[in-house]
Amino acid sequence: MKLVTFTHNKLSRVGAVIDDAVVDSKDYPDIPASMVEFLGAGSKALQAMQELIDSGNARIALDEVNLNAPVPRPGKYLGIALNYVGHIEETGREKPEYPSFFTKQSTCVIGYGDAIHRPRVSDKLDYEGELAFVIGKRCRHVPVDKAHQVIAGFTIANDVSVRDWQMRSPTLMIGKSFDTCGPLGPWIVTSDEIRDPHNLA
Repeated sequence: MKLVTFTHNKLSRVGAVIDDAVVDSKDYPDIPASMVEFLGAGSKALQAMQELIDSGNARIALDEVNLNAPVPRPGKYLGIALNYVGHIEETGREKPEYPSFFTKQSTCVIGYGDAIHRPRVSDKLDYEGELAFVIGKRCRHVPVDKAHQVIAGFTIANDVSVRDWQMRSPTLMIGKSFDTCGPLGPWIVTSDEIRDPHNLA
C-alpha cells in the first residue's frame, strides 16, 4: 500500500495511491485524518484503508491533489551520518564503530515537489537522497531481530544540508534543519510490500 498525506480543496488528510488516483478517506471516520494517528492505529487503520481501496469508491485523480510530506510533522526525525560504504569511501574516513546519529527538526519537513530554499546566510547548500524508514508504533529497546515489527514502511528523504553551518556544531543539527531542508515522500510504501529494504537502491 502507498500511503499519502494530501490536500484537496484546502483539506488535508490521509489517503492511498492506486495507479493514477488517490483513495480519499474524507468520509470514512474509521480512517484517521493525520498520518501520525493513522500509523498509531496500526492494523485497524490499515484494514479500514484496504476495505476502502477494495470498494473502488472515493477516488480523486492524482493530478488534482497536492501531495504533502507523508508525515508532515514527525515526532522525531533521526538521520545517520556515513550510513553506506560508498559514502564513507568518498570522504576518506574509516567505517565508524557505532552509528553517528543526528537530528533534523520536524519544522524543516516539506513535501514532494515543494521548493527548497537556500538560506541567505550560506552558499553551501547540499543534498543527499536517502532511504527513510517510518516507525509505526511507540517502542523502546527493540531487539535487532524484531526491528521490522515496528517499521510501518519506507519513503524517500532528501537530506538537504547547509554544510558550513553543519560543520560549526558537533551535532550537525543546525545545518540539517534550516527551513525546507527535509523533503519527504511522495508516499510511504508499507513494509509488507518491501521484501528486502537493503536491496532498494
